[in-house]
Amino acid sequence: MFKKILIGFVDQPLFTSLFVADFAILLFHRPPFFFSVLMVGALVAMSMYMGQKLELFRK
Repeated sequence: MFKKILIGFVDQPLFTSLFVADFAILLFHRPPFFFSVLMVGALVAMSMYMGQKLELFRK
């Protein structure tokens, strides 16, 4: 399962860099409230997209 996640991130380098940059900014900096709400929304949307794309627990 971990290998499948890494392969999914390596296949899409632009998406991965946006995801990591967004997460790092939210984790290490203190952006204004409205901007941080938008960034959390983008982080949730990216996570949901990758969850649908990877289908880790396909039956």
